[in-house]
Amino acid sequence: MSLPLLVAIVGFGIGLIVLLVHLSGGSQRVPLGSADRVAERFRIDFPDAGVARCFESADGYEALLLLADGSLGLVHTVGSKSLTRHYKREEFGTMISMKDEASLAFDAHEMTLPRIVIAFASREERDTAVAALGLDAISLSEAA
Repeated sequence: MSLPLLVAIVGFGIGLIVLLVHLSGGSQRVPLGSADRVAERFRIDFPDAGVARCFESADGYEALLLLADGSLGLVHTVGSKSLTRHYKREEFGTMISMKDEASLAFDAHEMTLPRIVIAFASREERDTAVAALGLDAISLSEAA
């Protein structure tokens, strides 16, 4: 079999799979739901984590979690699924910065989730999350 024919067959197969996933609803973002559902989703991946507070974005696609041990949890929707991460307290200052009036930029410094912007409904909600996470003691820089 010639190389161009093989490349065409493989490209067609991948394209067909992507199309089928899209048509079956796999690429449509699904909101996380209530704080209880967010905590439940986080506990699937981290069963020992105790969730103290949940701070959801205005659109409902991201949530920051303050965990009982003082660490940070993140739940982010990716299509119809969600991605969870657990971060230690000492990592917060280098990961989170102010984005604008009501948003936080979250730089995870990893390939699968390099940067996320969490937009809250208001500046007050953002400031409440920053204070509860203990980030008000850290001078958060303005994100570019």
